[in-house]
Amino acid sequence: MATTYFIETYGCEMNKSDSIDIALSFQTRGFEEVSCEDDADVIVLNTCSVRGHAVERVFGRLGYYRSLRTRRRGEPLIVLAGCMAQEQSDRIMELFPEIKVVAGTYHYMHIPDAVREYGRTRNPVVLTDREQYDFSPFKGSRAEGHSAWVNIIMGCSNYCSYCIVPHLRGPEKSKPAGAVIDEVRQLAARGVVEITLLGQNVNAYGRESGDIGFADLLERINDIEGIQWIRFLTSHPRDFDHDIVRRIAGLEKVCNHVHLPLQSGSDRILSLMNRQYTLDHYRSVLDSIRTHFSDAAITTDLIVGFPTESDEDFAMTLDVVREVRYDDAFTYRYSSRPFTGASELATTYDTAAAGRRLEELIELQRSISHQRNEDEIGKRATVLIERESKKNASEMLCKTGKNKMVIVPTDLGPGRFIDVEIESIAGNTLRAREVRAV
Repeated sequence: MATTYFIETYGCEMNKSDSIDIALSFQTRGFEEVSCEDDADVIVLNTCSVRGHAVERVFGRLGYYRSLRTRRRGEPLIVLAGCMAQEQSDRIMELFPEIKVVAGTYHYMHIPDAVREYGRTRNPVVLTDREQYDFSPFKGSRAEGHSAWVNIIMGCSNYCSYCIVPHLRGPEKSKPAGAVIDEVRQLAARGVVEITLLGQNVNAYGRESGDIGFADLLERINDIEGIQWIRFLTSHPRDFDHDIVRRIAGLEKVCNHVHLPLQSGSDRILSLMNRQYTLDHYRSVLDSIRTHFSDAAITTDLIVGFPTESDEDFAMTLDVVREVRYDDAFTYRYSSRPFTGASELATTYDTAAAGRRLEELIELQRSISHQRNEDEIGKRATVLIERESKKNASEMLCKTGKNKMVIVPTDLGPGRFIDVEIESIAGNTLRAREVRAV
């Protein structure tokens, strides 16, 4: 009988959060986690389908596990979970018959039972229906040391024309506010001082359920004793306005970092993407953030090579990046995904042009990010100690409220807050000296 498990996670913070629930589901059923796939009876690949590259990585990994069967004693049971499982379970099981359990986006916590069912029947188990989604029951157990992710909304109802997520994770479903508050209280009781609220679109929270809105939820969490920092990912510009930004910025525990995906600086492309906002609206949200948040860090997502994107459209994106001066950006080349509206648009450029645009965008943003980090030198900041530095045991890797990483020599350990003064930059990481412990 299978007794040990190993999880590999691909994709975003939502997937990483889902893997925590998979692990806890295994543990509550008596399984033991191992640190190496060679020692695992069950290997779970929690997958991503947002871009073609992510899918290719998983296919490559499945090929590796096929070869692993010939190198070890006992055949591991392979579980395919997450978005790829939801998207193309039949095709993948045909290509890789060694996959014995498939669990889609509504079935993460059912994986251990499916593993045991396969053990009894020796028949592959496929769970890809979307009849009922249940939020994690583990609450306080989801703490990872001093920090924790809290999933507050599942799915997405925006249907951006490039994005496969709504087709795989379904429409928005908000976790009841009482359950969120209870979870955060349990986490605080376990010593968690920093939480990150997660969702494909967190500021749509409560819209479909009639529950309290996102700003109301943040206000209630802000009052929970023990929690000192609150973060959230990801926000949709359409669902931000001046009043919401003002209310959120007035909460002392909310970190001064906002991730606000732009995707394109061209209104024409934004319309084709079905982003449901214009560049003028996006700028108005940015103006509100910079008015109400103290010295906020702003990060974003950008896509180049969207179907029909012209040189002029791309130049508009570069202009916005220069104008806004993002602290950082996640940049991508458009990847055609099944089920999406953009996959039906005619493509009028070659992939080489898209690649060149991506390189130009990355070079520009890298330069701006360095300048933004240089702006931090000489400033004082409160940082949260994350872990020991990999290069020097006498130094700790810390994180600012603006989500910038800082190396600090200190005798204090993870989970502590300290005040520092930024002195220099090493690569993409700031260096600072400790001023005093908090």
